[in-house]
Amino acid sequence: MRLSIVLVGILLAGMLVSGATAIDDEIENLLTNPDFESGTSGWTIGAEGQLSIDNKEESPTGHLVLMVTINAVGADDWVPEVHSPSFDVDSGEQYTVDFWAKTEPEVTRTIGVKFEQLDTWVGPATTITLTDEWQLFTYSPTMTMDSPPQVVIHIQFNKQLEDVWFSHFRVYEGEYVEEDIEGQRRIAVTPMDRMATAWGKIRGE
Repeated sequence: MRLSIVLVGILLAGMLVSGATAIDDEIENLLTNPDFESGTSGWTIGAEGQLSIDNKEESPTGHLVLMVTINAVGADDWVPEVHSPSFDVDSGEQYTVDFWAKTEPEVTRTIGVKFEQLDTWVGPATTITLTDEWQLFTYSPTMTMDSPPQVVIHIQFNKQLEDVWFSHFRVYEGEYVEEDIEGQRRIAVTPMDRMATAWGKIRGE
């Protein structure tokens, strides 16, 4: 299966950085249970969805695979929503989330990804497009809020019913850091941070 990297963000058209951040295997992953070795512990979804470990699906990284089954959608894009285990952030600092994902065969769909502060629902966000091939997505915004409250990686499904598979989440301070994974094509781009205050306003209505 062909593997590719999609670097997520609001991209400056045609702006491509030659060479990515140096590979570093010693970053501090702020997430607990990022590879689902403890099942779905710490990860949650609304009543309209279901989380399970898909032992039949093979991740390109060799880690376990989380399957998100979407049984129904609500009136808002964030119904249902997945929340990761929570972690601390500092306002004004850059953080990165990266993960692998795909959707159902012969399907293209979008999902929303957000650093969401608990209780206030604010934080930077972006929208990414999934296909039926595994892709690596990265998002590296600057935080607009402090902890406490803590922050989660919020994933919303934008009123679309197709199921989604995830593997190997990393959340860490700083810009995107590559991993040396065989078969990965390495390309770096420069994203512009999207301020997601509108998400908080929608959630607060």
